[in-house]
Amino acid sequence: MNINNFCIDENLLRKENRTKAIMNIHILGNSTNIDKLLNFARSNRMYLIEDTCEALGSKFNSKYLGTFGDFGTYSFYYSHQITSGEGGMIVCKTKEDYDLLHTMRAHGWDRGLNKSKKLNNFNFINSGFNLRPMDVTAAIGLSQLKRLNKMIRSRSKNRKLIINKIKNHKNWNNQYTFFEQSKNLEPSWFGLPLLINQKHLIHKEIFLKYLNSAGIETRPILSGNFLNQPSCKLYKFKFNKKNFKVSQEIEDRGFFIGLPTKDMSLSTLDFLTENLLKITNH
Repeated sequence: MNINNFCIDENLLRKENRTKAIMNIHILGNSTNIDKLLNFARSNRMYLIEDTCEALGSKFNSKYLGTFGDFGTYSFYYSHQITSGEGGMIVCKTKEDYDLLHTMRAHGWDRGLNKSKKLNNFNFINSGFNLRPMDVTAAIGLSQLKRLNKMIRSRSKNRKLIINKIKNHKNWNNQYTFFEQSKNLEPSWFGLPLLINQKHLIHKEIFLKYLNSAGIETRPILSGNFLNQPSCKLYKFKFNKKNFKVSQEIEDRGFFIGLPTKDMSLSTLDFLTENLLKITNH
């Protein structure tokens, strides 16, 4: 990972004979150099899957994230850029992959794909799930999509306001490092992550409890270093934690807060800034 943008560090990519695909996550609306990542995948005959669940609307070199690789996934969960209540979307490049995804979303059923004259309405050609969207969620999502660009602008404006207000405050003492917008990116920000700088890190646990009790909800940056999650024990992964220093540093130092989808009032901005800078008081 790259400590500056929290994404895959494309400069550290190495060919591994057993690797068949790259799962690239666009963290909180940010991106790695996706062109470089795509070229690496193509030259090594790997699939590229883009997890764009936190970056709907972000563009790299004027092209939407999620449309570079073989597959792109999006989430319409409640807290993401837009919501349909639940669910999400996947896009792909080929008709073959579309047909595969179409069957997998509905128990492996080929209804809607079978063009034979001898139509079998109950023809199951693959294993699958029950992930079919409903009309009501589609209607909600479509309504939200019409507001996406406006919400992107508001989140971007609010992010700048918060960072500038913090850095120009009388109590600013380099308490935080803010992650950087990647070059050639037009971001659709999902939230505002902060890394607590070393001399203030001792206060992190009690400070986050304070923020949440004050009405400023905080979250880990994604799940933190996912190798620390209990679910990883189920798969008995063999790994050396020393190879994941950046992920661990982001977990140890980081947290993030949401960005409102409407322009912030001055009173809200002042309240947020004053409380974020109280880390030195804990």
